[in-house]
Amino acid sequence: MGDGMLEVADLVSGYGPVRVLHGLSISVDQGATVAVLGPNGAGKSTLLKTIIGLIPSQTGEIKFEGRPIEKLPPEAVLEQGIALVPEGRRVFARLTVLENLRMGAYREREATVIQQRLDYVYHLFPRLDERNRQLAGTLSGGG
Repeated sequence: MGDGMLEVADLVSGYGPVRVLHGLSISVDQGATVAVLGPNGAGKSTLLKTIIGLIPSQTGEIKFEGRPIEKLPPEAVLEQGIALVPEGRRVFARLTVLENLRMGAYREREATVIQQRLDYVYHLFPRLDERNRQLAGTLSGGG
């Protein structure tokens, strides 16, 4: 394995007897932006679900910041800071933008940490700060 923030080596995974990933390896450096491309059925979702622990790997290694995570349950992977954001812009339409963002920090207990994370998101997406009291379902794509 290399020295990336996320390292996947020789990963074999799938659903029951059906193998979808056949020895996949990938290294992701801290701060990198990575796109996983392929047609339907190529294994994109299987890869991500295996990384976060929703699907057990059959063989191979998954390391995050040098620590193995392939045997961890999904909630332990989440505690490491890895989460899957599903496609489709799913938001809680009847909650405000701020309430939706706070839902993403539901496991964090420190108010100062939550505020730091909100400040970071608002730095990246200033429009969210402007609309933090707006119902998320009224945003473009929020329904």
